[in-house]
Amino acid sequence: MNLGDKVRTIRKSHELNQKEFALKIGVSQGTLSDIERGVCLPSCETIIALKNTFQCDLNWLLSDDVSFSPTPTYISSEELKLLTSIRALPAQEKKELYEIIEIKMRKVKYP
Repeated sequence: MNLGDKVRTIRKSHELNQKEFALKIGVSQGTLSDIERGVCLPSCETIIALKNTFQCDLNWLLSDDVSFSPTPTYISSEELKLLTSIRALPAQEKKELYEIIEIKMRKVKYP
């Protein structure tokens, strides 16, 4: 997956069209289209905006190593909201939430 494909993957995972996504990272829609098609590479500022706005892993984003696959490579807006909420909880509440998740996972037969 090349850099343009990765940018497209981030955009689509957040269910944004090119115009909306371009606005969030500070480029024009035309520039975003060129980046996604591999016609040009994003500037350092655009890469930093991708990292800061969408919490994407820079190693994954910039790596040409096909075998490199961090977990997660990016997170959706819903996952980010959930993670932010969990981080705000006191330790005991986090523990209880984890126990609830374990029960739900067993209920739906996930490992």
